[in-house]
Amino acid sequence: MIGCGAVTTYCHLPALRRIPGVTVAAVADPDESSRSRAARAARAAPYKSAEVLLSSADVDAVIVAVPTGMHASIGAMAARAGKSFYLEKPIATGFDDAKLLRDACDAASVRAVVGFNRRYHPLYERARSMLAEGRLGNVRAVQTTFCEPVPPAGIPRWKERRETGGGALLDLGSHHIDLIRWLLDTEIVEVNASTRSDVSEQDSATMNMVLEDGCQAQSFVSFRAGYSDRIELIGEQGSITIDRHRGSLTLQSPRRLGYGTRRRFVAPSLDNAGWRARRLIRPAEDPSYYRALKAFASDNASSLASLDDGERSLEVVLAAEQSASRGTAVSITRI
Repeated sequence: MIGCGAVTTYCHLPALRRIPGVTVAAVADPDESSRSRAARAARAAPYKSAEVLLSSADVDAVIVAVPTGMHASIGAMAARAGKSFYLEKPIATGFDDAKLLRDACDAASVRAVVGFNRRYHPLYERARSMLAEGRLGNVRAVQTTFCEPVPPAGIPRWKERRETGGGALLDLGSHHIDLIRWLLDTEIVEVNASTRSDVSEQDSATMNMVLEDGCQAQSFVSFRAGYSDRIELIGEQGSITIDRHRGSLTLQSPRRLGYGTRRRFVAPSLDNAGWRARRLIRPAEDPSYYRALKAFASDNASSLASLDDGERSLEVVLAAEQSASRGTAVSITRI
């Protein structure tokens, strides 16, 4: 583990402990308290620097969970050390860093995947299957909200400014941008956005996006609004709503008789029944970290988000920031 902050403590380490054949050999973080806490939890060797950890022969692969502004440089360092790596999203803060990462990975030929773990969440997997089955017909519109309120006193310093990796677009918007692309198997070609900076830079943002098939998508992301993580897909034959916090997937379709719609909850598949049961005790239970890391550990990287996926998400974030600055819609520029 490189980076021993909250996502490591509460998501990565608990997931890794459950994966057969995986041993957390080492952890690295410049902060002594974070490093010591993770080392005790994982019973792993603690290192102050990523460079020393990456030189260890005991390490086969790494998870990079450092502040966003360091994602590309640490990922490139792992590639040059010949280590496969799982990189938390987003892959970089700008085009130059993304290119540095890509060049290092191409030269080293290592496995590199991006932590868009929501692709492994049962709700999103089921929704994607329903869309592929044509349950909605052609999808005409998408509406999403992703809000994670952070008290002003609780914002990490690196999240306060955009240049160090802060902002709701990079941190939250990148997730939903990837999910829109993945769920609909299409690309975003244009974005019109606005941002607000109430307590920290770009702590709220709205994006209006156009997909290459003409579908319209609207997304609101914020560190200043109450908890929400919802995606609604509106098609010719009804709509699907995914609510991660409620743990629900609902299908709304026309009534067979009379005017209006009928709404029903979609039951989980049998292999996800255990997750539903665990939510009764732990309402925030999210199996996606475990399932994504298990795929990475088993060399099943083809099913995970690639560097290409990371670049596509970053392109939209950067275009959204450019749009907010100019006050006009911006076409997506490829990295």
